[in-house]
Amino acid sequence: MKKFAIEIKWGIRYFFAFLVWIYVEKMSGYYSEKIDDYLLYSMLFTFIGVFIYVLALNDKKKNYFHNNMDWKQGAVTGIFMTIVIAILMPLCQIIIHKGMAPEFFPNMIENAVAKGTKIEDAKAYFNLSSYIFQSIFSALSFGVVISAIVAYFLQTKNLKK
Repeated sequence: MKKFAIEIKWGIRYFFAFLVWIYVEKMSGYYSEKIDDYLLYSMLFTFIGVFIYVLALNDKKKNYFHNNMDWKQGAVTGIFMTIVIAILMPLCQIIIHKGMAPEFFPNMIENAVAKGTKIEDAKAYFNLSSYIFQSIFSALSFGVVISAIVAYFLQTKNLKK
């Protein structure tokens, strides 16, 4: 486990950063009066997520690989961190929708219906189990792609093959 301590540390940091972001969204009104702009605003977390991956892979490069990290090592680091994040996402969704913002699903359903979505379809999409499933697979797909890209840019350029 010590081998993956950095990935676990940064996966937990990502988890808390996501919760803080959700709090900011809620306090900014994106779960109520600005709900029409929620999707666009929520996508801004992508930049924070990428930044966290950069910090994590850079941490691993400096403190584990002693500034000699190839692309594969960086990608594996990011993918392991992604797995940690995906494991934490159900807990994150429960905290968000049961504690921080229980009004989110009713408001999103109401907004979708007002825009012409059938209520059955809106309820099928905007619920806790659907969001848990979506968050796990979004974390996995986002994390793998970002891990590969960040590892490419952070790899040590003059490593002997």
